[in-house]
Amino acid sequence: MARRHLPPLMTLRAFEAAARLENFKHAAEELNVTQSAISHQIASLERDLGGLLFDRMPGRVVLNEKGRHYFLAVKDAIDRIASATDAIRCVEPRMELTIQVYVTVAVRWLIPRLQAFKTQAPATHVSLNAGLLDWDFSPDHADVGLVYVPKAKKINVFYQPWRQERLVSVCCPAMATRMKTADDIRHATFLSIDGTQDDVSSWTHNNGWFGGMQGKILHFDSYLLAIEAAVNGQGIAIVPEFLVENDIRQQRLVMTNTHSSVQPGQWFIACLKARKDEPAIKQFSTWLVGLEK
Repeated sequence: MARRHLPPLMTLRAFEAAARLENFKHAAEELNVTQSAISHQIASLERDLGGLLFDRMPGRVVLNEKGRHYFLAVKDAIDRIASATDAIRCVEPRMELTIQVYVTVAVRWLIPRLQAFKTQAPATHVSLNAGLLDWDFSPDHADVGLVYVPKAKKINVFYQPWRQERLVSVCCPAMATRMKTADDIRHATFLSIDGTQDDVSSWTHNNGWFGGMQGKILHFDSYLLAIEAAVNGQGIAIVPEFLVENDIRQQRLVMTNTHSSVQPGQWFIACLKARKDEPAIKQFSTWLVGLEK
């Protein structure tokens, strides 16, 4: 039997990603390599095959007839390898899942519910990658993320809508008793959270307060600290409702007599497009969405 001559797998992976996305830069982002590396891999493959596979155009590439024929075969082969690999991996009962999550969401919402997921998926070992600041999904540090972004923008990331939140203003019950009028609220101490200017603008405009809050302002670098300050009577915080729903239920916080507003951005469950059907990621996403029903 004649010996088979196959191109290196790395060149086939680069070709499949570039062909599917019609862009070398986006293929590089998906595979976590440089755009130059993708160009070199494609050029190497074209030399090996003895002809061009793409028509190069400004800002994108388009498969030619030879490339379209080859892409169908390569994509089918890679899909089959991936499916077989997943099937073999499923023999191993333990799965790892790292979740990227803002520390406030982790402490005030996810962690109290996480045991329910662990009970439902005992073979999945969960770890959290938490931070204070807003940031988009980082596939280098986590398998899946709970992120809040104004717009889903990363081409290689799958954004599954999770929740659209209401913004509410909250304070401790003792402080609320002193807030008799809307003017009292507007001139009260306001607990400002860094990076939430769009939230505050949306909320104040919805209440007709185009000049913003008029009282003293205390600054915090996270919702977590501002919420704790509100619980301890230090002022009024404007926050996504799901972060304080338990405090409101337990009467540690109350909503002031103002209008809520829709948070300008949206919350997503995010992962790499190429990994969205992996068992652990799909299981976690399905569980998370199910909590909202």
